[in-house]
Amino acid sequence: MNEQMKKLEAIKKRCHTASNVLGFIRGFVIVCAVIAIVCGSVMFAYEEKINPELNRGIEEGYLTLDNNVYYSGAFSFMMDLESYFPPENHAAPLGITCFIAGFACIVIAVILTFIRKIFTSLETENTPFSEKCMHQIKVSFIVLFVTSLMSMSLGVTIIVGLILYCIYSIFEYGAALQTEIDETL
Repeated sequence: MNEQMKKLEAIKKRCHTASNVLGFIRGFVIVCAVIAIVCGSVMFAYEEKINPELNRGIEEGYLTLDNNVYYSGAFSFMMDLESYFPPENHAAPLGITCFIAGFACIVIAVILTFIRKIFTSLETENTPFSEKCMHQIKVSFIVLFVTSLMSMSLGVTIIVGLILYCIYSIFEYGAALQTEIDETL
């Protein structure tokens, strides 16, 4: 086995490991999303039973609730969930908070899925510069850029976009070199 094949095999092994680790993390995040959505559903389904316990905990001083939703991405807002419900109803705002956490976990799982697809395609192809790999990298980087736009400040998003663009340009150059080498052989 020549030196290039050994390096390619090492890359494939690393991509396989990265794919497995990302798969495990994605599974964990999906479980967290399910738990959050189930908890949100329970909060709404059993409001009458949960609210007296929450109110008792607040009155006795061992429970405090901040039912505000904060978002600070390229745009930001804050929503006071308690202003939309009666003062004694704390279960519904907590349920909404759980649903938002579940949605955030779903977004993270989608991002991890796209990143994992990069490693899976790198693992299965004979070159990291194949059309399939390049397409997967481009799609994944677009997803990463869009989600960074939704979740980070505009300045950080621009930096992330530039980094992803530079990495893609490096891969694009590698693909051009690979094509040139393949044509000369």
